[in-house]
Amino acid sequence: MSNVNNISFEIEKKLLTKGFKIIAGIDEAGRGALAGPLSVGLVIYDQSFIQNPTKDILSQIRDSKELSPERRIEALNLINREAFYVHTAIIPHHIIDKLNINRATEYAVRSLLKIVSPNPDIIIMDGNFKFNLGVPFIPVIKGDSKSITIASASIAAKVKRDRIMDKYELIYPGYSFIKNKGYGTSEHREAITRLGPCVIHRQTYEPVKSMFKELTQ
Repeated sequence: MSNVNNISFEIEKKLLTKGFKIIAGIDEAGRGALAGPLSVGLVIYDQSFIQNPTKDILSQIRDSKELSPERRIEALNLINREAFYVHTAIIPHHIIDKLNINRATEYAVRSLLKIVSPNPDIIIMDGNFKFNLGVPFIPVIKGDSKSITIASASIAAKVKRDRIMDKYELIYPGYSFIKNKGYGTSEHREAITRLGPCVIHRQTYEPVKSMFKELTQ
């Protein structure tokens, strides 16, 4: 059984037939944002659940970008109830500026692997990354629209990051973080031009980079 959006556990089931037992799905949120942290979620479902998932999981889990904020929270509650393991790593803006976004993503994945127990036999992750993690690693293009485990990780990452950006709205008003979540919308860019960048803006991302350069000259 798979859901109407063609997202399923098929990738995971094939890996189970190859002898992998603990399959971790990973996805990130906030990669392209101009402000705020990177959020990377990791989710593991039990083997028996992958083979026989509930109807709720099949019908409610999909790429986080396809869900409303309310539906994402409902989905995360479901994931927390049904998954074997759910965790999210938060990488702050200054680490992204120091490492660059790809290395920051790898840093997040490595930090997750240090705390997940038991360690996964294999990792499936949305995107086309080529990380050497000491664990079998499979990048899956558009994985959050194919794999329930990866989509679950995308939901965990997105909900966590959105909550952080909502709090930043109170600390740094004027940028509409509660609305744009730090992404470069026209309203957000206009606010940066008008107010200047704030502490949580990524200094290596344009147009913020040029603005910070002007401020230090």
